[in-house]
Amino acid sequence: MNSCTAITGLILLVVTNLACIVSFATPYWLNYESKTIGLWAECEDQKCEWVFEKSDYSPSDKDYVIASQGLMSVGLAVCLIALLVATLALCCQCTSCNHAGFVAGLLITAFLSMGIATAVYGIKSSKDENAKVSNGAPVHFGWSFWVAVGAAGMAMVTSLIYGCSSKGTDE
Repeated sequence: MNSCTAITGLILLVVTNLACIVSFATPYWLNYESKTIGLWAECEDQKCEWVFEKSDYSPSDKDYVIASQGLMSVGLAVCLIALLVATLALCCQCTSCNHAGFVAGLLITAFLSMGIATAVYGIKSSKDENAKVSNGAPVHFGWSFWVAVGAAGMAMVTSLIYGCSSKGTDE
């Protein structure tokens, strides 16, 4: 993997990881008129109640939220592993290794996991909560949801960069 492609891939991988972390941790997946809901918190006015702070802890009464939590967790973990491998590969000078192909495979897995998580959450929220894309709707998708969609897209683009660059190392 030449240095220009490696640096470009690593920069995109860092942006992908940041987007995934931000969307994962913020409570703005769904915006109601008086509250916001994320994967792990529900906020009303300026007070947020996190899932793990509840005395009667139950992850959610909605199966699609639990599925989205799990899939986004897998996507985040795989993205972080890909970042670790890509960063370590910059330090190593192994000529027989093809780390780019491995990173590309990890990122495709992250793309699928995060893409399915956002698709499930979006479809079920539209159906069950009557969520809309428009900001003027009483219930609409918040910016955290769209950052998660962007993180999935960035994982796909970054996997293409790593995948294409791995083909050039087979000489």
